[in-house]
Amino acid sequence: MPKSIARQRPAPRRPAANSAVRNGKQRGIGRPAAGQKTVGREALITRTCEMLMQMPPNRITRAEVARHMHVDPSLIRYYFRDRATLLLAAVERLTAELARLLEEELARSDLTPASRLRARVSALLKLNVTYPFFHRLMIDELVNLDTPAAVRFVEQLTREAVAGYADIIDSGVKDGVFRRTNVAFLFLAVIGMCEFFVNGMPILRIVMGKELDQQAISQRYREFICDMIVNGLKAK
Repeated sequence: MPKSIARQRPAPRRPAANSAVRNGKQRGIGRPAAGQKTVGREALITRTCEMLMQMPPNRITRAEVARHMHVDPSLIRYYFRDRATLLLAAVERLTAELARLLEEELARSDLTPASRLRARVSALLKLNVTYPFFHRLMIDELVNLDTPAAVRFVEQLTREAVAGYADIIDSGVKDGVFRRTNVAFLFLAVIGMCEFFVNGMPILRIVMGKELDQQAISQRYREFICDMIVNGLKAK
């Protein structure tokens, strides 16, 4: 081959640098790029909880969260390896919110058994008003996920909640203000009364009027169920 033609042949192209390499540093596969760092794990959990204010948990998927956050689904997959880990993170966040609400209610109480019971009921109702799908998330999703982490979390949360009611009832019996009762039934009954308040709102609007002020009626309903529970547990 003539040397002049050989000199005109273009030099072989070098392969493009891997997109995962930035500034001489290699990032892990699936790790969000620098421009996506503002959308981290906590922001994704927050958005998931916000979605649970409006939609049932069976519609919450990693792809749906990514769509609501306007981010690439790979970002969700980086932080949450599957749907179960995302939902568990959301439940942990909502459980922490419930603990915060309970602390607020207890801070305003006189810490008698009756006031502690009212605080516990009030906190749960407040959480359910904001997040009406909280218990459905626990029962329909976490329990049925059947992953070790989810099972452990639900079992621990349930045991701690029942133990909290048991301690209140024991204190009330000791002080002579409460009678003995089935604590497991009490625990379940409180959940039912709090959860159905929001889900039963259409029925309540028929009875009490369509222009119902939900915030005002929530306060009235909270006082109603607290009085009913406390009075029903009074020692005879």
